[in-house]
Amino acid sequence: MTHDEYVDYIRTRFSDLFDPTNTEDSWQYLITIGPGWWALLTDFCEQLEGVLKHHDEVGRWYIRQVKEKMGELRIYTRPAPFERPDVDGFMEWIDDIDPPEPSPAAEMIGIVKQQVIGRAAHTCEQCGDPGEMRVLGGWYWTCCDRHFQEWQGRKASQ
Repeated sequence: MTHDEYVDYIRTRFSDLFDPTNTEDSWQYLITIGPGWWALLTDFCEQLEGVLKHHDEVGRWYIRQVKEKMGELRIYTRPAPFERPDVDGFMEWIDDIDPPEPSPAAEMIGIVKQQVIGRAAHTCEQCGDPGEMRVLGGWYWTCCDRHFQEWQGRKASQ
């Protein structure tokens, strides 16, 4: 499966977890992880979907971005915008106005996210085999021994 096919799968299968106003351009940057972490993201989406259904908050939370940064899986979620009835045509982000104490759903989302991120720390982003954080020339990547050796070889030939 290609990256674009995977993004299309996630976008279709978990459409309630993503902002429906995302543009085609934004989708090309919304999920930018390697294939070794795709199963982890799929698992996260399944668990998030369950949490939101359990707390009757489907459509009230969105995945904003999924990426690798400094060798770690980053999953950004936030509440969906809501309309303020006191101001015509005004959309506001829930967490931008004196956020209340975390809701049970928000707490569960955080727990699920940390579990998946923890698993990614031991999973090769390229192939999904067991891996660990590696550093080469100031660049960080979570990868298995085989992909680390390939990475070293590419760096040496540059």
